Amino acid sequence: MIKLKKAIIPAAGLGTRFLPITKAVPKPMLSVLDKPTIQFIVEELESVGIEEIVIVVSPGSEVIQKHFGENNDLYERLLSDGKQKLYEIALKTSSFKVQFVEQKIPNGLAGAILCAEPFVKDEPFALLLGDELLYAENGQKPCMKRLAEIFESTGKSVIATMEVFGDEVSKYGNIGFSDEVDGVMTVNAIVEKPAVNDALSNNAIIGRYVLSGEVMGMLKNLKPHGNEIYLTDALDALAAKGELLASCFEGDRYDVGDKFGYIRANVEFALKSEEIGEETKQFIKELAQRI
Repeated sequence: MIKLKKAIIPAAGLGTRFLPITKAVPKPMLSVLDKPTIQFIVEELESVGIEEIVIVVSPGSEVIQKHFGENNDLYERLLSDGKQKLYEIALKTSSFKVQFVEQKIPNGLAGAILCAEPFVKDEPFALLLGDELLYAENGQKPCMKRLAEIFESTGKSVIATMEVFGDEVSKYGNIGFSDEVDGVMTVNAIVEKPAVNDALSNNAIIGRYVLSGEVMGMLKNLKPHGNEIYLTDALDALAAKGELLASCFEGDRYDVGDKFGYIRANVEFALKSEEIGEETKQFIKELAQRI
């Protein structure tokens, strides 16, 4: 069995859809309720037991590193004020074993992955994109745990997928597959954002992957498209060799890179909150009567 030990989280996007706030605040630090989206992503890895994490950041993203660093003055103040619960919340942010690397040239997702090559080398790695939050309720298996289990039992790269319909098909990478056993599909082709009539299936690629060690070498040797190397090209090559699997996931997905998706995440996480869930529910009921 190949044990998955490392993870890459690309977080170097400019976040232009959220200007002006992202002029000063890195997009991964935008919060859902009181927690930055980047922390939600890191916490997904707890279900897998991965402790070696590299976050790829853009220059000027020191605030992300500060968030995951120590703040002893804050810890001491919270303890002296008897705020034990808040102390534990603050302390958790510095409990993750996170490293950082800068993506100095904005050359896309594959470029971000290659920035982490000295960290990953030729080992398998999880890849989590920061624009998507995945939430599993109690009793549901987290997406990353399912992908890790599939990889560790098969040795093959595996990507998360979801069903989409109509015009939504053209917004995502799209997979074709030859068979499906116990919810695991053998991918045989990939097309990037196809027209509806050109789609290979109703299965879209989302931002959770577990990739074999050979992928890093493949990215280094792929022909660029302009200034970018496409991860999709490497995945398509794996699919052609029968070395790429896909799986759906349990739970909910939130596209926090989209303004409406970001608002939806905040509303639904507020409803799930033990602290303000009931107040939020009552507010929404009252608001619905006014509109």
